[in-house]
This record gives sequence, C-alpha cells and structure tokens, in this order.
Amino acid sequence: MLEKYIHIDPNHSLSLQDQIKTSITQAIVSGFLDRSVPVTSSRKLAMSLKVSRNTVLRVYDQLNEEGFFISKERKGYFINPDFILSLPKVSLSTSSEFNWDDYLKTDTVSYEQVAQQGGNYPYRFIHGMVDETIFPVAEWRKCAIQSLNKANSRQWTSTSDDYDDLIEQIRTRVLPRRGIFAKSEEIMVTMGSQQSLHLISRLLTSSDSTVGIENPGYPEAYAQFSAKQPKIVPLNIDSSGLVIDEKLAQCDVVYTTPSNQFPTTVRMPTERRKELIESAKENDFLIVEDDFEHEVNFIEEDILALKGEYATERVIYLSSFSSTIAPGLRIGFIVAAAPLIERAKLLQRKSHTYPPKNNCQTLALFISLGYYDALIQKLLKSFRSKWLTMEKALNYYFPQSGVIPSLAGTAFWVNYTEGFDAIKLARLAEDKGILINSGEQYYFIDHCINGFRLSFNSIDEVKIREGVRQLSLLAKQILPLERLEQSKGVHLKGKNIREVLTNHVLLTSDCFNIPYRITFQIDGRMHGISDRPNDVDEGYWWVEDDRLYYQWKTWQFADIRALSLVQDGQYLSRFDDDGYCVSRGKLLSI
Repeated sequence: MLEKYIHIDPNHSLSLQDQIKTSITQAIVSGFLDRSVPVTSSRKLAMSLKVSRNTVLRVYDQLNEEGFFISKERKGYFINPDFILSLPKVSLSTSSEFNWDDYLKTDTVSYEQVAQQGGNYPYRFIHGMVDETIFPVAEWRKCAIQSLNKANSRQWTSTSDDYDDLIEQIRTRVLPRRGIFAKSEEIMVTMGSQQSLHLISRLLTSSDSTVGIENPGYPEAYAQFSAKQPKIVPLNIDSSGLVIDEKLAQCDVVYTTPSNQFPTTVRMPTERRKELIESAKENDFLIVEDDFEHEVNFIEEDILALKGEYATERVIYLSSFSSTIAPGLRIGFIVAAAPLIERAKLLQRKSHTYPPKNNCQTLALFISLGYYDALIQKLLKSFRSKWLTMEKALNYYFPQSGVIPSLAGTAFWVNYTEGFDAIKLARLAEDKGILINSGEQYYFIDHCINGFRLSFNSIDEVKIREGVRQLSLLAKQILPLERLEQSKGVHLKGKNIREVLTNHVLLTSDCFNIPYRITFQIDGRMHGISDRPNDVDEGYWWVEDDRLYYQWKTWQFADIRALSLVQDGQYLSRFDDDGYCVSRGKLLSI
C-alpha cells in the first residue's frame, strides 16, 4: 500500500503535491515498493490521503515523465523496472576506535557561539537574525523566476566565475549611496563577510604580521585574522568608536567598524576618521573597513563610508546583504585596489568557494528592478519605530543603567553597573524565553562581563516592552538597585512633596546618561527638556497617597507612574512601586 509511505504535514513549507511526490520517490529509491504490481490507483490514494484526485494525478504524471513510473495500458502505473537501485550494505559502528580529542586542534581562544535559531523564544534580542515578515517574498520570487529564463540561466549555469551583473548593480546602485565610486575590477563578490575576512587575512597577514582589532569587536574577525597566528593587538573603543593612539603605530593591518561599531553601535565621527587616515599614512598600515548595517541610520544626515570619505587604496571595504535581505543568502562583497581584488579572486578560485551564482543573478535583478531600494525604505521605517520603542523601554525599565546612545544600527549596548554578571543574566533570561547577547563574547582580551547587547532586528515590536520589563526584573535579582528602605535622607510625604517640587527644576539624566530637566509648575503641569536635539515633552503631576504621580504625553509610554521621593539636601531620589531607585537628580529653584 503506497499510502503507508506518505506522511502529509499541513504546516510543512512544501505543497501537498510536493510532499506526496517526495515521499513516493523516497520509497522507490529505498527499494520499498514491489515493481511487479501496479501502484495504488490515483482515486484510492486520494481517498486515503484525503486530498484531491487531481493532486495525485499531477504527481503520477510527473513521476511518469521523470522515469520513476511507467504506464501500462489498462493496468495503471508501475515502478520503472529500469530504475537502478544501488543500496550498499551498511555496517553501523556503535563505537569509535579514536579519541578525537587527541586529533582535533582547537583555537587558543574561544568565544560563545551566538544563538541563531530563536523560533521558540518569544523575546529575541539577539543579532544575526532578520524580521521575516518584512522580506518581500513575492518580489524575490519574481526575480528568481526571471533568472531561470533561457537568457539569464546561461549566466549562472556556466562554469565561468564572473559575477558581472551583480557587480554592476553593486557598483552603480549600492556603493554610490555610501559615497564609494569604484571600477568593476575593484569589486568582487564573496560568500558573506566571513569569506571576505578569510580572503583578506590570507592575503595580507602572516605569522610576522601585527593586526589591530577592536576590543570589544566582531568575534569572527578575530577568528579569521588570528588563523595565521600574527600578533593581535587589542584596540580600545570609546564613545566615538576606535581610539586613535600609539597602538596603531605597530600594526600592519587595522580592522574597524566605523559606521556602526560592532557590538557597541557607536559611530565614528568625522574628526576621529581623519585621525585614523592620517595615522594609517604616517605609520603605513592598511585599514579593513567592515561596514556593518550602513543603511540603518536614525539621524537626518547620512554619513559616508570611510572609503567613500577618503578615496585611498589603504582602505579595504567589506560589506554584505545579510542584515538587509537575509543572513542565509550569504552574499557579501569587497571593494579594494584592483591588484588585491585579482589576487583575492584567484584564491577564491583555488578553493572553489564561489557564492551561488543563481542567488547572485536573482539579487542582481532584485536590485536593478528597484526592489532593494524599496526594501531599505521599508526596513528603515520598521527599525525607526522599533528603535523608539526600545529607547522608551530601556529608559522606563533600565534607568541610569549606562546604555550607549545609539543613532544607527539595530541594537543597543548596555554597560551595566560594575560588578554585574551579564553571563548569568543571559542564562536566566533564556529560561524565561528571552534571548540576549552577553557582552563578554565580544572581547578577546580583558573580558568584561557587565555589558550585554540587545538587538531589535527580529523581535516583534509589540513584544519589545514586555521583554525589556522581564529582563529588568531578572537584572534586579542579580544586582539589586538601591531600595527605598536603604535610602538616606528625608522620606517626603503629602504636602511636603508639593512644597519641594513646586516651581523647582529637577536636573537628572536618562539611561543613556543624557541630561534632561523637569520643571514642576504650581498648576500641576510639568515641562521636560532633554539635551538631545528636539526632545521635549509636556505632562501633568499630582500628589496622592504620599507619592508623586505624573504622566507625560509621549515620554515613558505616556503611562501614569507613582514614585516615592527621598530628599537629601539638594538631591532627590525617586523610587518605583517595587521600592527600587529609578533615578537621582538635583533640585534647583526656578
């Protein structure tokens, strides 16, 4: 009975027709079916599987055309007797004669493998994933079908290693918006950033080289550059990105992520970029610029790539389509001087590690037809909304926690209180269905465990606030904040609260350490001004049950919040419903 070899899953990505066909072909090649008797009739099989008979007929017709079946008049379909099965006898070994620990060579430095599959976790704050709901499936399918026509198929079914169509689209449509104008011979297509880094490290480093890498930085960059055992120099990161100091003078190659530092998300300003280029010229080193999430920018003025700002061959530019289209696409590119590109292509050819040409042809069509530009706009709209929600949630639930102000990228870097254990937070969070990236995995020396990274790329926006709230509760378990009963000063009550606040300004700061001022007016209105440009709000405040109640129009989700107040001289501490200190500021008279 053919039906016993067929299992239909209504949630499977394959159609019913393809599921039936797959099951039948598997049964045939496995030798399970008797070739001397006809296969189950289409009518009977359709009734057994509870599917349309036309579905089964289409499967049978395809199997007949492809040589799995033969049709005999008035007898039905039979398994093709000429279909050759080669099923060698397999001896299953239950034990190994080797202890592979004696043979496998491990890295001298290891880092935690970032979780990539978060389908079963409701709160996915990890990098390396995308929001599948935004991907333009219909447009990509259209391009894929078009790439299969006779004219286009010649491009990717041939044995040549040219990627002219995609290179032309990268050269004319992708790079100019980043300020880069390059010739075709200065561009090559790779299997993502990892292969780009691999090729560059193979060509530019040896055991005698010195390579500077950002610390914290991109773990895969360290893995690739350390493979040939050069001297690795850790380069410090501050609020402006890579620190330009005497360490650079000893380097032959410097790896950096200036547009959106990975993992801290800070952007290197113009003056710092100029210092980096001048140092490279003075000390004769090459710069490898990994342009991570360049398009994701939440400030009005677009910033050029370093290679776009400085047209020098010292800068070798890397990027990929993983964060904008899909990580699984595995298509990246290098922009560099023609001699380097020529050698890199030769090395790629020797190792036979070409990116899939059919995907590249589809991507070329996707860009040329304007779908890529439309996708970028759609992503930016989604990311901006998520970014604002993340910013509010972190300010609400992680006040004064040392979050790095982020104006680009799809993540926030949290430098929590010294002594905090982010590794423990990640473990506790995973048990609650929350995935985060603990910060220690991004260091290859002087590991810090108090930081963690929260990406909002793949999480649903409606889940962001609750995920951050639950994360804050776990953080308080690890390192509790100051509590109301532990505070020093006068616990304000009733009319004292109104007397202390009326016609006063509270100077404080948010979780990003950005100062802001709250003016409490006698009529119950309040006015908030942040040092961040164009960031102001209005609201109301009142006193009830010995606590301050207030509500902003837009800040802090426009929630009504109740806080207990403790005054110590000119300083005022505010405590939430759970008794934890949420902020501390200085009171000034108007």
